[in-house]
Amino acid sequence: MYVRSALFLAATLVVAAGCSGDPKPLGMATTPEAAKAALISALDSMKAGATPDDLAKKSIYYRDDILRAGVKLVDYAIEGEPKENGTGMTFSVTLTIQSGDKPATKRKLGLRVVTDPNTSIMKEDALP
Repeated sequence: MYVRSALFLAATLVVAAGCSGDPKPLGMATTPEAAKAALISALDSMKAGATPDDLAKKSIYYRDDILRAGVKLVDYAIEGEPKENGTGMTFSVTLTIQSGDKPATKRKLGLRVVTDPNTSIMKEDALP
């Protein structure tokens, strides 16, 4: 019983020591240039017919419910400069999408990009 209590106390002290002080902010997981190149590469691939699952096979993870729903990307436009967002960069993008025989529509959204350790592109709730 005494040994178990001593081990618990030692583990608690180690954890507490690691939690002291101000946490260091995470570094950026991309650069504006790398993020834009990754975004263009992913969007060009999807415009040519690749799916988010096809991109995942190349370690590019694209998370956006719009293009996951079987909608075709007809065109896109990246607008303005990206904004830092956490460890990544968020771009304002207008997607021209088409579903089945319906006319193409435009959808403006924010896409956050990180490139390290893998490329990840995800939809943001707000535009930058």
